[in-house]
Amino acid sequence: MKNLTFLVLFLIALVACKQKNESIIEAVDSHQIGINYDSTANMDVIKSTFNFMESFDSTSYRTKYVDTAKFHDNGKVMSLDENIRGIAQFASIGVKFKVKDDYVMWGSHFNFKDGSQGDYVYTYHTITFSKENKSVDIVFFQADSFNKDGKIIEEWLVYDSSKIASLMM
Repeated sequence: MKNLTFLVLFLIALVACKQKNESIIEAVDSHQIGINYDSTANMDVIKSTFNFMESFDSTSYRTKYVDTAKFHDNGKVMSLDENIRGIAQFASIGVKFKVKDDYVMWGSHFNFKDGSQGDYVYTYHTITFSKENKSVDIVFFQADSFNKDGKIIEEWLVYDSSKIASLMM
């Protein structure tokens, strides 16, 4: 028992005498400018836009964007109204959309050196465009910028549109 008491007192003394270094500051990686997320409310917004686009529900689709939203569709800048008209044109000629479930999506929150912050969602997804018995798969890269209210303020789309022409004939 005497040895056990001595051992306990020795360990307490050892821990109590350990040098504290409270002035050490953690190193920060100067190249780290953001944090990635695998599940956010903004990502749910993007998923809902896929569903609304597939069902041609332009009223619900519109609610996910600010009225002044800008789209960069393969470099062509357009408004929300122009984007919705483009989707409606596909519907009017019988082209349907289906976003495949195997997409890759992640969100980021940036804090740049000037103090600005932004919320973004990035997605690689494949959309199957179909008309009657024809269909084509097109891979998209999509980036969306959100405001603090969780609405999309800007969207960038990059894809190869050449296969869509085969459905227009």
